[in-house]
Amino acid sequence: MPSVNSGELNNLLLAISQTLSDRTQLASTMDAILAAARQLTQAKHGIMYVLDQTGQALVPLSVHKHEQAIIDHTWLPMQLDMLKDNDPLGYAITSGEIVLINDLYTYSGYNCDLIYQNEAAMGLHSANLLAWPLKDHQNLTVGLLVLFDLCLIDDEQSLSVFTKLAGTSIRQATLLDTYHTSLRNLEADNAALNRENQQLKARKKPNYDGPIAESEPMRQVLERLQRILTLPVDVLLRGETGAGKEVIARYIHDNSNRSDKPFIAQNCAAIPEQLLESELFGHKKGAFTGADKDKIGLFEAADGGTLFLDEIGDMPLLLQAKLLRVLQERKFRAIGSSEERSIDVRVVAATHCNLMDKIQKAEFRADLFYRLNVFPINLPPLRERQDDILPLAEHFITHTSQKMQLDSEPVLSKKARKQLLEYGFPGNVRELRNVIERAVLLSDFETVDALELGEMDTFIPADIPEETIFEVELPEIDAGSLKDSVNQYERDVIIKTLERFNWQTRKAAESLAVPVSTLNHKIKKYEILP
Repeated sequence: MPSVNSGELNNLLLAISQTLSDRTQLASTMDAILAAARQLTQAKHGIMYVLDQTGQALVPLSVHKHEQAIIDHTWLPMQLDMLKDNDPLGYAITSGEIVLINDLYTYSGYNCDLIYQNEAAMGLHSANLLAWPLKDHQNLTVGLLVLFDLCLIDDEQSLSVFTKLAGTSIRQATLLDTYHTSLRNLEADNAALNRENQQLKARKKPNYDGPIAESEPMRQVLERLQRILTLPVDVLLRGETGAGKEVIARYIHDNSNRSDKPFIAQNCAAIPEQLLESELFGHKKGAFTGADKDKIGLFEAADGGTLFLDEIGDMPLLLQAKLLRVLQERKFRAIGSSEERSIDVRVVAATHCNLMDKIQKAEFRADLFYRLNVFPINLPPLRERQDDILPLAEHFITHTSQKMQLDSEPVLSKKARKQLLEYGFPGNVRELRNVIERAVLLSDFETVDALELGEMDTFIPADIPEETIFEVELPEIDAGSLKDSVNQYERDVIIKTLERFNWQTRKAAESLAVPVSTLNHKIKKYEILP
């Protein structure tokens, strides 16, 4: 075999050293080392294995075929704990010794079956093989240089110098790559902390209406959302009624790059089928009876921003097909129009239904489900996020106090806190909000002590005419504080209801939709006598 003379070799080593010193990225450094090694040995093919960050495997980071770098190859990582001594590559790594096979396809004492398989897959039939372990300045193995179809050189000492240089360069490149990876992770963590800090500051503002996430389940929801806030990805929110799906939808919008564009919400179950299509896509004048002028649909109105479609599971099948087309093509056509309009809208859909059950009942399109389900978010019910109950309650107290223009916010008593934590909240966050607003209204505006849980939000007697529930006239507020006015109003309501049921407290409590114990408490509080 021809060899490289000493003068050429020295010049080559200098050029290689300069090439390696300019490389800071791990992949490009490996490619440079392999190219230099091939040039040094006149090899046609080669592999550069590098120890991964776990220190448990050698990864083929650079592969050359016919003197060209390739990405599509069959060489796999080698697990260090699974290396075999009778495999030439495994022996080179485990022993730290150089392996040279002059005639690769003649028996050499090594099991080369895996090499033969990879060569066949790549259409190669190499004459020989050199496997040279690469060590750093601390004599730790950091990689493996494998060369095929090479011309051996007489000056093995110079080749040894090159491999030491290569090993040191690999260690440096690995450290730099680890450093850059850590730096990127730190930058990402820092950005996440900044966002979280801004969110925490926002939560302290009196007018904050975003999600409260003190519990681990809600923290996981917001952490999952961080991945797609700035990406053009549609989102499907799934959760029980009252779990706060619209709050999360608005949070997605407010923290995305669309925050300066419109956020529009539409409940798909709140509008009749014949009107929903016009509401979503708009219509042209004369498109149908009553269309006396052009109407802009919600998709067009939300262009550049976010469209929140609540209760998507109740959307009619015909409209589901049209929605699917809009999501796929980002184009729509208004009713009565022959022109299509392109839009840039992020759709956040929400449902409390089990859409798979609806698909099986032919009530929901499977293709629309899979199109929406690219990034699903499951909102936990309030009973599974107990750490959020008291922070939410205090948030609603603040919100209610501002609406009522109170001088100071009432505080939750120890008894009220215990009640809140022990209650199951079947109506979730919405029910908690109603409970707190009612409790503030009925409190002394200093302490929220008595909570009306359960019946107030779920029960209105069917045999009581609706008009009798609201027949008490509001008192005129001429003077005095708001607290006195509210107390007087509540006292009048209780007295008139008791009189209507001949002072039978159970029937009066049913009419008022409050527990008997609550009514008795109010009677004692207001010193009501028959």
